[in-house]
Amino acid sequence: TGWAKVNGLWYYLNSNGAMATGWLQYNDSWYYLNTNGAMATGWLEYNGSWYYLNANGAMATGWLEYNGSWYYLNSNGAMATGWLQYNGSWYYLNANGAMATGWAKVNGSWYYLNANGSMATGWVKDGDTWYYLEASGAMKANQWFKVSDKWYYVNGLGALAVNTTVD
Repeated sequence: TGWAKVNGLWYYLNSNGAMATGWLQYNDSWYYLNTNGAMATGWLEYNGSWYYLNANGAMATGWLEYNGSWYYLNSNGAMATGWLQYNGSWYYLNANGAMATGWAKVNGSWYYLNANGSMATGWVKDGDTWYYLEASGAMKANQWFKVSDKWYYVNGLGALAVNTTVD
């Protein structure tokens, strides 16, 4: 019973000696054993969700860096997509689960995600251009608005109008 390595692959034998398949909880970690009983590693799609099993087979949770991208795996191990609130900041995870940085268009609005992935609010300078992001993170565009008793205008692309006349 327990773990057995056969031809470089790991298997788990139940107390009756039968090979286990599917999800297995062992020593506070979760493992997935394929239909042939071999322990899975890497990305696993299961019932419409993606999971990551590290090199020792244990299911990962929390932030994961993989091939230069960051992913967030919920407490049940399922990869998150869409908006994620974590430690007081908002992050956007693309449909493939990778954390977005820079500009992202979500449901018709533009957002700016800092280099660490956190959503920006307020004034953001990108190159030589200033943009204003509401408290929701959505970029203001084509409108006048007031910040700290000063009026500003941003064009249809969200860029702050400077040294120009606005009709």
